[in-house]
Amino acid sequence: MDALHWTRFNITEIATEALIKFMKLVLIEIGGNNFRDFSDLIYLTKKTLRLKDQFHSLVPCPKCYKLYQKQEVTNFQQNGIPAIMTCRHIEFPNSSLRNSRSCNTPLSRKISVSANQIVIHPNLIFPFFGIWQQIATMYHCPGFESHLRYWANRSQSINLLTDIYDSDV
Repeated sequence: MDALHWTRFNITEIATEALIKFMKLVLIEIGGNNFRDFSDLIYLTKKTLRLKDQFHSLVPCPKCYKLYQKQEVTNFQQNGIPAIMTCRHIEFPNSSLRNSRSCNTPLSRKISVSANQIVIHPNLIFPFFGIWQQIATMYHCPGFESHLRYWANRSQSINLLTDIYDSDV
């Protein structure tokens, strides 16, 4: 399961992991003990199958939707101590009619991993697939080139306007 699968079917990482666990059960049922070592975790499955995640992870503010780099949020520190970063977005900063206030919505939460280790985890993740990867994916779809000119070669009805160019100006 890769990032393209998540995009195409709009499912979360948790749902993908549940699907991988189900596939492991199916493989064990079909192939017996040969698949007992098959991982049911996304990270290990990606590593074993040599899948590359081509998404860039951004962290959106849940209130104003400003985007931040994931590393900036997870590595945020105050006085050398890991801290929760808040949104710094100011709506209409040049407006003289409104007070300039920053959003200040927390972007992450602290999770205790062990007694002496705290991990900063973003509240939301916005996976972003680069434009070059999107274009390459589209061009690899069968029949893509013929679909580019489909609008010009479609059958037209005399009394039905389906496009701005179907009528005289």
